[in-house]
Amino acid sequence: MPVLSKDFSNGFKIVYEKSITPLPLTTLFVFCNIGSAHENDNIRGAAHFIEHMCFKGTKRILHANDIFFEYSKNGSYLNAFTNKRYTCYTIKCQDEYIKHSLEILSDMLLNSVFNEKEFEKEEKVIIEENNNDYNDPDNIVEDIKEQYLYKGSSYEYPVDCLEYHSKNKIKYKDIIDFYHKYYHPNNMFLSIVTNYSFKSIENIIKKTFFMKKTKNDIIPIIPITFQNPILNKDTQFKIIEKKGVTNVIISISFRICGRNSKDKHVLNILSDIIGNGMNGRLITILREKNNLVYGASASTNYYESMGDFTFKTKTSIDNLFKKKNKHGVLELLIKIISEIIKKGITKKELDYIKGYYKGNLLISLQDIVNQTIYNGEEVIFDPLNKKFIPYSNIYEEHIKNITLKDVNLIIKKYFKLDNMFFCILSEKLPPLKKILNEIK
Repeated sequence: MPVLSKDFSNGFKIVYEKSITPLPLTTLFVFCNIGSAHENDNIRGAAHFIEHMCFKGTKRILHANDIFFEYSKNGSYLNAFTNKRYTCYTIKCQDEYIKHSLEILSDMLLNSVFNEKEFEKEEKVIIEENNNDYNDPDNIVEDIKEQYLYKGSSYEYPVDCLEYHSKNKIKYKDIIDFYHKYYHPNNMFLSIVTNYSFKSIENIIKKTFFMKKTKNDIIPIIPITFQNPILNKDTQFKIIEKKGVTNVIISISFRICGRNSKDKHVLNILSDIIGNGMNGRLITILREKNNLVYGASASTNYYESMGDFTFKTKTSIDNLFKKKNKHGVLELLIKIISEIIKKGITKKELDYIKGYYKGNLLISLQDIVNQTIYNGEEVIFDPLNKKFIPYSNIYEEHIKNITLKDVNLIIKKYFKLDNMFFCILSEKLPPLKKILNEIK
């Protein structure tokens, strides 16, 4: 089924796909084109704070509990998240409750009252959320990785952190101003997968607050160009000592292309070959052959003009270095990467992962959430895209014709020492010199 879209006169947009499941379910995600990457030093954390405050009440529905009750009374799911590029409000409901869901959500996003007392109370909740992240070693490694790899760009900074809330850095008036600047219909769109017809959804939208006129004094969002990161001549290393973390987290990343590069699909295939469960190289070597780790992964992450390819694993401090005839995790991880660079992948690995990818894509179509967020991100990252490839067609369009030569050329292109960042975190770690010697 084709993906349909409509732009309304006030700038609001619908991106629609007909559901392929007979279940009377709809997923609707409203994307707001504002994330932490749009913030400056004076108002970091604003996008995430606003996401929380949109649940705290409107003139029509005064309290957060009443908002959630309107969804939960018919079994609907309501949530939201903020990342560096955008903020997204998510609903999964029975088809018959689409109108009800969109009426309330449009009220939440465009008519939130931002009560000052609720603002002060909610900041305490946000601080607790950030405190959880501060004590999560995986989150720490992820933030440090992006700080180094994207240094000099808008993606250098975390979405939110405890530092943003210290000494009353976030001011009530500043958050309100930020909200009024960016939360208006021409900076939002609806991504929906449903059994209802496109015309029905269009008619429902016309009766919601999403049809509010954009005020003349509000500046329409201007696409922000994110400058390229500051590149380093040498491999970057970061050792983090975190009390209470008794295992060791190792992360090795390489800078790669942006989201709209044709290289992306080849890199995604490569990450599956390396880190796809029990059959990936990482688990095969680190776990099955040497019994040194429980899990290991390879993953890709993309922004507009840049991204990263990351190898990651955890182990005990006793398994970090080689001992006599016993291999160490760090030694083997570096060896895996070196072998990939020198010899590439095999045709057997490529054929296997294509079969996996094709089958896994079909299985993922059981949950229409995957199509909904995919369609939304296609609009966010490539709004002028004239050839919209539906989620169900990704394999045929992008994966099927990838060759062994394609993958091995991509490895040579991006897996370079001056393109790499190495991070290791634990409670007690050896000095950097010892780690460097192991890597060499």
